[in-house]
Amino acid sequence: MNTFTILCLANSFKHGGRCIAGIKTDRSGWIRPVSCQSDGTLTEEDCKLANGKFTKLFDVIKINCTEARPSPHQPENWVVSSKKWLFLGRPDTKFLKSLLKSEIKRSKCDPYVLGNASDRLEWQFIQENPLESSLKIIVPKNITWKITTPDFINRKYRVSFQFGEVLYNLPITDPEWRETLSQLPDGDYSAAEAIEYLNLQNFHPDNFLFTLSLGEPFQPRSPGDWYCFKIVAAVMNLDVYN
Repeated sequence: MNTFTILCLANSFKHGGRCIAGIKTDRSGWIRPVSCQSDGTLTEEDCKLANGKFTKLFDVIKINCTEARPSPHQPENWVVSSKKWLFLGRPDTKFLKSLLKSEIKRSKCDPYVLGNASDRLEWQFIQENPLESSLKIIVPKNITWKITTPDFINRKYRVSFQFGEVLYNLPITDPEWRETLSQLPDGDYSAAEAIEYLNLQNFHPDNFLFTLSLGEPFQPRSPGDWYCFKIVAAVMNLDVYN
């Protein structure tokens, strides 16, 4: 049995369940707790803490894992045990900002997010060239939130943003931020416009942070190639430098 204490930096939708990810508080890197299912999806019950609540962003939790299960597209995966996760508290501001700044600095070493300038990576390429990381925290620029309802039933939430010299357009899987955006009519909104329209307190347009993750292999068209798509797994608003 392996025990890890992590700071939760992603709690997102995944195939009808959840995907959790965080950084170990000893600063030894990321971990993505996964289930024994083929795609690693966690159920709501898997994510329920010993106190009966559910894991939230910035929670410090202790989890027990049975084994490492790295895959070419997600090297951070560890299989969770049946033991309930323990809530240890929330980090103090100094520690939180220090950890986030370290991750932001690391992400700036790469001109692209998760390997290239596209919204996806070819699964065949990944199998031949396993990734060193599938999780990143970045400071996005020129944000535009995009809300559509193409079939008049299921709303879609995406965000376009600039990182380095590249403009990306990625889906949002953060359930809390999707719930926040759901209060807006369909349309495109700048960071400042969304904050104003939603009357978000203590938010600043320049303080958004994204946790980016790489999803499971997916075949958009059949027949066709398989890809792993990039997603915005967490949306945060925090001034880490002051």
